[in-house]
Amino acid sequence: MFKGLATSAITRDLTRDMLKGLKEISELDVLVGIPQDESSRGEEEEGINNAELAYIHTHGIRNQAMREEMDEDMDRGSPYSKAYQMYIKEHGSPLWNSPPRPIIQPALEQPEIKAALGVQLSKAVPAALDGNLNQAMDELEKAGMIGQNAVRDWFTNPKNNWEPNSPDTAEQKGSDRPLIDTGELRRSIAYEVRKREG
Repeated sequence: MFKGLATSAITRDLTRDMLKGLKEISELDVLVGIPQDESSRGEEEEGINNAELAYIHTHGIRNQAMREEMDEDMDRGSPYSKAYQMYIKEHGSPLWNSPPRPIIQPALEQPEIKAALGVQLSKAVPAALDGNLNQAMDELEKAGMIGQNAVRDWFTNPKNNWEPNSPDTAEQKGSDRPLIDTGELRRSIAYEVRKREG
């Protein structure tokens, strides 16, 4: 028969490091979309940028009654909001024969993408618990890249169920692919890991 005696001692308490790591990653957001400050289309100041264009395709174009209602604000120099223009892209406008073609949300809500994002985001927690904030940040960056690629791929994914371009639009731009002309809007989709505001 063998008898043994074991002892243990805490030589270093890592609780503080673990809590610090968890606190730091809990204050971060992984955002996928078109960063406003990087959304230029290379046109003049007055031209529409990619964030505005995506908003328009998402939400549609306002009808005459809505435009007249806002004329007073426009006369005072209040432009269409960038969010409004993305709204048009998502919801479309029967008046302007611009059907909604949602971009970001449906791409990220695909079950396989949600699952991949969940797996990737969950890898940041153990790294943070180990006090390895660089590794935790790398895992969040990888999640952002998964989201960015999913949204970019959505432009050509048959699951998007976007209505085809009208014959007039297809003739004008020389293509029947909705939302793809120069590819600039698609390339503007990016991700950002940043500290949560507020």
